[in-house]
Amino acid sequence: MVDAQPIEEQTLLGYKHKRYYPIKIGQTLKDCYRIIAKLGYGAYSTVWLAWDERSVKVCIEQGDFKGSPVLNEVNALQRMKKFADAVERPGLCFTRLASDIFEVTSSQGRHCCIASKPQGYSLRELQAAFSDAKVPKLLVRSLIHRLLFSINWLHAICGLIHTDISPQNVLTELGDDSSLEYIEEQESADPSVPVTGDSDTPVYQSRTPLLELSGIPMLTDFGQAREVEENNQDWWMSDLYRAPEVLLQLPWSYPVDLWSVGVMTLELLEGRNLFDPIDRVHGQYVLPLALAQYIGYLGPPPLHMIQKSPLFSTYFDEQGNWISEPPIPKLSLEDFVTTIPPGEEKDIFLKFIRNLLTWDPNTRASANGIIPDEWLMRPNLE
Repeated sequence: MVDAQPIEEQTLLGYKHKRYYPIKIGQTLKDCYRIIAKLGYGAYSTVWLAWDERSVKVCIEQGDFKGSPVLNEVNALQRMKKFADAVERPGLCFTRLASDIFEVTSSQGRHCCIASKPQGYSLRELQAAFSDAKVPKLLVRSLIHRLLFSINWLHAICGLIHTDISPQNVLTELGDDSSLEYIEEQESADPSVPVTGDSDTPVYQSRTPLLELSGIPMLTDFGQAREVEENNQDWWMSDLYRAPEVLLQLPWSYPVDLWSVGVMTLELLEGRNLFDPIDRVHGQYVLPLALAQYIGYLGPPPLHMIQKSPLFSTYFDEQGNWISEPPIPKLSLEDFVTTIPPGEEKDIFLKFIRNLLTWDPNTRASANGIIPDEWLMRPNLE
């Protein structure tokens, strides 16, 4: 091992090396998963390619406290497996399930491990392969259409709300084993040398698989998933994908996932996010700025909806007019969408988006209802 500049998980804010399992390339987990190479990392886990042809997510030591993203993901995956074993549905083809869940121990405690079929790049990584991060329209349409089958299965069969749908949490399916073989060949020809920094926990550089332009998505990362039976009314979701009912501190359910799909579709096509409610100086999310931008794009929210919000009198008058700062910006979805030229297709695309991006979750399209949408079903004549 060598000391060097911090890499990968060592660079994360709040990184604590003792919470990560000190895995080493070449070791075997559970007497059957021989670690071949590192595939990635995050705040709650590292991900490894293991023999034979498995991806193993090794989670940090989390304890048993309620709300742990690790335990939450395990519970969600176990719930999903129960329903997957009971009935075959189309959405299963586009959902990353666990093939095995087990534990390993370190001096710090227990670490949950999740074995799955390896997948390709995330949609976030896919964006980086294109100029200005704009993914071709036909590829976006293929990915989003199939993703909706996964979301529908998650909602209708499993009773789960993902709550964190974004380009980072949607992977693409590998067409064959060539990408995995490429990683194995890389590791064999030039074995990874771990660095330690100021600890004795080895940290490896991730191997990058071959890029495949797959139109088949795999929904993953269920650490923030919620059961619909829960009374969900708390502040939740990622900043740039947060549904308006969460913003207004109202009860929320399945429709928040469809809002995220709408925002993500625009981001993939245009290479930028629809909303930017961040104070760049202080690095903080600004709620009134978010509300103002939502109004700019969608028009004022329904009075009957905001009257139920505890924020009503803070930001709106009795008629539902905006009374706060900042002022409502002059925005439009027509102007935001530049990758589809004006004409019939842009009109039906904006109709698709407006069925997803609605203030009122009760009028927002469901996953099942939007699957046969005219834009999604449009023939690929280009």
